[in-house]
Amino acid sequence: MERKIVKVGNSLGVIIPATYLEELGVTYKDTVDMEFNHDLQTLIIRNQKTKPNNKDHLEQVVKGIVDKYLKEKGL
Repeated sequence: MERKIVKVGNSLGVIIPATYLEELGVTYKDTVDMEFNHDLQTLIIRNQKTKPNNKDHLEQVVKGIVDKYLKEKGL
């Protein structure tokens, strides 16, 4: 999904779609953790209230990738 950078006061920001916020389980005034992966040039946003168990988190990531791939292929 392509998003535009917008001006917010003296800063810049990106509007995060409501569906993504719902999936993260965050709402107005919640706090999130942000991490920038230099190798992948990716910004990662996590719900600060739900710290992932590394094993479960890896399984969820892999399942998400496989599900997305299968859906794109119509399987």
